[in-house]
Amino acid sequence: MVKEHLTSPLPSREGPGEGLVQDSISQGRRATLLAGLALAGAILAPPTQAAAPPTIRLGLVQFGTVQWIAEIIRRHALDAANGFTLATIPLASTDSGRVAIMGNQADIVVLDWPFVAIQRGAGAKLCFAPLSSASGGIMARPDASIHALADLNGKRLGVAGGPADKSWLVVQAAARKQGIDLANAARIAYGAPPLLGAKLQQGELDAVLTFWNFAARLETEGCVQAISVADCAIALGLPPRLNLIGFVFREDWATASASAIDGFLAAAAQAQHILANSPEDWQAIRPLMGAPDDRLFARLRERFSAGVAGLSDAATQQDDAARLFAVLKETGGTHATGGLESLPPGLFWHTGHGAG
Repeated sequence: MVKEHLTSPLPSREGPGEGLVQDSISQGRRATLLAGLALAGAILAPPTQAAAPPTIRLGLVQFGTVQWIAEIIRRHALDAANGFTLATIPLASTDSGRVAIMGNQADIVVLDWPFVAIQRGAGAKLCFAPLSSASGGIMARPDASIHALADLNGKRLGVAGGPADKSWLVVQAAARKQGIDLANAARIAYGAPPLLGAKLQQGELDAVLTFWNFAARLETEGCVQAISVADCAIALGLPPRLNLIGFVFREDWATASASAIDGFLAAAAQAQHILANSPEDWQAIRPLMGAPDDRLFARLRERFSAGVAGLSDAATQQDDAARLFAVLKETGGTHATGGLESLPPGLFWHTGHGAG
């Protein structure tokens, strides 16, 4: 009897099984080779470059306090922490800032919101984000006998910032409420704050309406603050602290770079907070302040911190702007509002929400 094999015999070398074995070995070798090549390629390939953060061009007027904020942003790398790179553009004056933002020579400058309102009314879509509520005043020499707005009649008055400056509009509105057309009653000279301060000291001007930091400087040099912008605001029924000066930028740029502008505003707020709480950082920026005198240094620090503390929320900003606009229009007509009949929408930029 022939016994039955319980196992199948091995296939011959020429049989189909040999081809399957060879194919399996070849596929394994190919897979190993490809894996090795892929690993070598991964090792030799250059690393993927991360996208560079956007650069924001900030216009800085010489002697302006925004220099202080920019320096703190750099000192603490707040730009990198908030997703942008800060670049600064030197500006000769506030008027240069207007030209720079309108001519796309800077992404952000520091101006007042009445200028932004006028430009929006004319079709130029600018936006505004408040920086400080600090305000200046009318500084006079002690012998000028200037104590009230009426005393400016016939006097030589220097005005910093130009005809559309927010402080000048507020002062004119307060004067009109008293029946004084200050633009015609006084002999007005517009100019940069340092130049006007020098002319005041030299006796070429009787008084100067200037920004708070220059007012502090003149005060420590013997001049007196005859009339404050805050007093004029109160006379108009407005809060003494008006968030009128701030960062100005183009709406189309901000909309396309929303994360960058929001990062910049966050960095600026962080820098202000640092300055409000860090004596060491004040010493670091002291060379930018031009304050070798300790009294002036302390006065500048005090007034800067007060301006930061006085900032209001977005809803209050809009309400205050509408109230001031109404007062200006009532007391000075459209001449005081740059020809505007109403406050244009979209004036204020709300972080995370755009213009509103």
